[in-house]
Amino acid sequence: MRLAAIFLIAVGVAAAAAPADVVRATVGGVVVEVVRAGEAVDEGAPLVWVRTATKPREVAARAPRAGTVVEVLVQVGARVRVGDPVVRLSP
Repeated sequence: MRLAAIFLIAVGVAAAAAPADVVRATVGGVVVEVVRAGEAVDEGAPLVWVRTATKPREVAARAPRAGTVVEVLVQVGARVRVGDPVVRLSP
């Protein structure tokens, strides 16, 4: 019984300490809008919008799964390139 309790505590600590996923930009441009840290999002929800040379507003990053935005890594006005980290998302 005691070993099972220790195992459950260890698993719980490991799950709580799991790092947030980094979401990367799929389109480059100038950031025009971002989600807020602490916001709950569904899978596929837009996280960052950019202005590109051809479009005034395009989604640069979408949530790969449902979760909570832990940290926004870019600011409005910043330039991002494809592959740049833009948001941290936790389960």
